[in-house]
Amino acid sequence: MRSTRPIVAGLLLAIVLSGALLLAACGSSSGSSGSSGGVTVQAPADFSVAKYAGKPLVVNFFGSWCGPCNGEAPDLATFSKANPAVQFVGIAVNDRKDDVASFMTKYGLGYPVVLDDGSLSAQYGVAVVPTTIFFDSGGREVDRIRGAATLDQFGQSLAKAQ
Repeated sequence: MRSTRPIVAGLLLAIVLSGALLLAACGSSSGSSGSSGGVTVQAPADFSVAKYAGKPLVVNFFGSWCGPCNGEAPDLATFSKANPAVQFVGIAVNDRKDDVASFMTKYGLGYPVVLDDGSLSAQYGVAVVPTTIFFDSGGREVDRIRGAATLDQFGQSLAKAQ
């Protein structure tokens, strides 16, 4: 008769390692606000579309680890700089504060960023990054781009918010 101890021990080890990897991926800074390398990083509780009422708002859900997010970032930087009357917020999904700060600095993205703990992605129904949501000055969602966008697509969506 075979012993099941090696199988049970292997499963327990796999569970412990999976938990450790999840904790490492989430980082310990996801609940904190502050500045990291000149980048303003906020906690999810600090974000509310209502805080930005009065001007159009562009919210970009992204990940520093995400290839398509890195692909659209130069156009997003150009777009945000070309539209100073528009408010921008980045929401970093499944990311770490230091990686987010490096991403924002690398692409010259000068707007605030929120380190999402999953609550904002759920609240706004974001299942894929990048996703960019456009709100009018009254805080109503007027358009949404799922997947990487171009400068032209950003402009077309913003026109709906103005």
